[in-house]
Amino acid sequence: MHRDEAQARMQEIQRIMERATLCTLLPSTAAVIGGVLVFVGCVASYAMFGSLDFADLLTLSFRWQAIFCVMWFLIGVAGVVIEMILTTRAAHRQGMTTAVRSARVAAFSLTPSVVVAMVLTVKILIPARPDELRYILPIWMMLYGTGVYTAGLFSIRPPRILGLTFLAMGIAALFVFSDWGVVWAALSFGLLHIVFGLYIFRMQRQERLP
Repeated sequence: MHRDEAQARMQEIQRIMERATLCTLLPSTAAVIGGVLVFVGCVASYAMFGSLDFADLLTLSFRWQAIFCVMWFLIGVAGVVIEMILTTRAAHRQGMTTAVRSARVAAFSLTPSVVVAMVLTVKILIPARPDELRYILPIWMMLYGTGVYTAGLFSIRPPRILGLTFLAMGIAALFVFSDWGVVWAALSFGLLHIVFGLYIFRMQRQERLP
């Protein structure tokens, strides 16, 4: 076997091992828990202002607006913390550290999209106007989908599909039933994450079978 051929085969084996490791480290349980938390947030949001349009948040008192923002902030933080904890545990079981190249690349891929989404959110909120407030969710959906798809380029196929689905749903939410933000949030950040988590769990279970 020539040296170049041997090196090519070793690289292919390494890529296969990395893909299997990435599948093991994908946060299936965290995705399901995060999706459930989003469902809870959507139900609570509807109970607060009795509407499917997030723009109706402006009809609430400042106190309830603050409660709304804190609630969704805590949901976001809880999702990130749960994902970090479960991913760290999975990495330790594999004898790896979370600072592997693939994890860093995925984090770097998501960061720009999240930063842009945060900046646009602040711009829309100050000052807040009902006709613009409803665009915050589609912006987050499209940018989150873009980030997940980009991170998925260094992973297995399911994250790329998830990213494209978020992007498509974000475009739909921007032009169709844009005043149904609570429904779009439940379908995207809620249902899509649950379906993704269950699918990854099934893949991981099949990998563990002899």
